[in-house]
Amino acid sequence: MSSDITPPDAHPSITHETVVSLVAEQTPHFAHLGIGERFDGWDCAMFRLGDEFAARLPRTQEAVRFLQAEMHWVPQLSSGWDFPAPRFVAHGVPGHGFPWPWAVVTWVPGDMADALPLSADAGTAVGRALAQVHSPAPDDAPFNVEQSIPMAARDAKVRGRVATLAAAPGPSGEQLDSEAALEIWAEALAAIEHTEWVWSHADLHGANVLSHEGVFGGIVDWGSMAMCDPAVDLGFTHTLMPREGVDAAFAEYGRLTGRVDAGFLARARGIALSKCVGVALSPREVTSAMGWRGLVALGAAKWAP
Repeated sequence: MSSDITPPDAHPSITHETVVSLVAEQTPHFAHLGIGERFDGWDCAMFRLGDEFAARLPRTQEAVRFLQAEMHWVPQLSSGWDFPAPRFVAHGVPGHGFPWPWAVVTWVPGDMADALPLSADAGTAVGRALAQVHSPAPDDAPFNVEQSIPMAARDAKVRGRVATLAAAPGPSGEQLDSEAALEIWAEALAAIEHTEWVWSHADLHGANVLSHEGVFGGIVDWGSMAMCDPAVDLGFTHTLMPREGVDAAFAEYGRLTGRVDAGFLARARGIALSKCVGVALSPREVTSAMGWRGLVALGAAKWAP
């Protein structure tokens, strides 16, 4: 999800009819499964392909590089993951008016955690999954222009968004505690910068994490995967579940990696704040609510009395 708050328009060629034609011509062994419901993310549109697969198409020119990066890196890195994540089973090329590469992936069932948040009990599983993802990143790993940057590079945007949110309540009447938010931010800015680059999902908000009635169901949409401070993904966990679950995720991650110390916690909370104040401004109610839940989990906002 971009730092912008409104998703871009999808290419007009992305229709049910186009996907039927692409699948029939390029992956005919899947054609008998039938094309089902469409789901639109920020970067890609997905069409169900039977019960076990989906066709995945970039919605914009900008999104093409994310899909290509995912197709290149995830198969190399995911062999040791024991949590659900999509696997690529076919690669497609432009055709029938659609101008870019596309793919067929395995379908990972579940509800998006932005609409159905994880329970606190899911925290341990999330921490364990992120410990598996965070292997050392090589020098040629992708650099994420939003998440691989120093904390100070986020400063002006964070302060501006805190000021905006302080003037308006959340969708359920939540109130931002500006003093608490800026204290979290000051601690993050003062924390020692990380010295280790790891592979990271780098976009671990609730629309990319799956929930089975609150149980962790997997992670999807790896197109933003990049070399990051390991605190980045842990910061995102505040958008997924209550504070008790976040604490459990940090505890399990720390037990498995030994990375969690005071500086790590300060950076992760700062990253969480920087993401939540942006997400809370989304015009999409379910997305805004996710941002406000994250602010509450951080202790930077309170539910309406």
